[in-house]
Amino acid sequence: MGVKPSTQASIKRVYNNNVVLAIESDTMEVVLLGKGIGFQRRPGETIDTSLANQRFVADGAYRAAQVAGLLSEAPLDQIALAQTITELGHATLGLEPRQSLMIPVLDHLTFAVRRAIEGIRIDFPLRWEVAQLYPSEAALGRQVVTLVSERLGVRLQDDEWVAFALHFVNQQWTKGDFSRTVVMTETIGRVFLRLAERWGQPIDENASSAARFVTHLRYVFARAAADEQLHSSHQDLLAAVRQLYPEAVEAAIDIAQLIGDAIHRVVSIDEISYLALHTGRLYAEMKEP
Repeated sequence: MGVKPSTQASIKRVYNNNVVLAIESDTMEVVLLGKGIGFQRRPGETIDTSLANQRFVADGAYRAAQVAGLLSEAPLDQIALAQTITELGHATLGLEPRQSLMIPVLDHLTFAVRRAIEGIRIDFPLRWEVAQLYPSEAALGRQVVTLVSERLGVRLQDDEWVAFALHFVNQQWTKGDFSRTVVMTETIGRVFLRLAERWGQPIDENASSAARFVTHLRYVFARAAADEQLHSSHQDLLAAVRQLYPEAVEAAIDIAQLIGDAIHRVVSIDEISYLALHTGRLYAEMKEP
């Protein structure tokens, strides 16, 4: 987000008084947002992009025309709230206050408000996983639900915080692909269930080692999604952990298979070695308190 220095662009479409789709440098489509920027404007006219309060481009799943449509259909108070939420993500979670967060948040916000007004309820099956695995993001998601009530006068479905929390997770770990965030969350939930089955008792998700383990799993997903897995040789590390906690190594291999099946990739031996370090710590805390 943000405004570029003054640049001349050709108007392609006027969506309303506040949103214009234009073309810069003969090829790049840009969306210009600003109160009154489209007033009495017509396609083909030249416009100074510095007149816009904000400038958007195509990003991830959103083409420029989709961004323009979303901004033109959303009330200005919802756009302002989405910007506030983005800034909160920066202040509380260290997220970059970028369009790649603001647009998906606005997209979800508009539909959530519409559902609330129409009395439509939906199911959020990952509520437990998100609360346990992403406590900071969950807390901000709950804050967002409260903000919507305070700023827009609309009471969202209580579980709506889950979706907002997942958007924050998505921004940090999976480079804009929301479906990967859902897969990652479901898989990490299955990992903890599998460990509990293997070791005969549930894992304390509030333990510091569990929190570190979740963070490591998120990094594994992020690296695998970007095809940037660790690939140096750490067979000796795996052997060392196996000597101390063979059950933890077998669990790490099992987890690697779960992750690999979820993302359709083979998890490298190096990643398994580091997974074994974390499963070893979990196992040691559980069996030797």
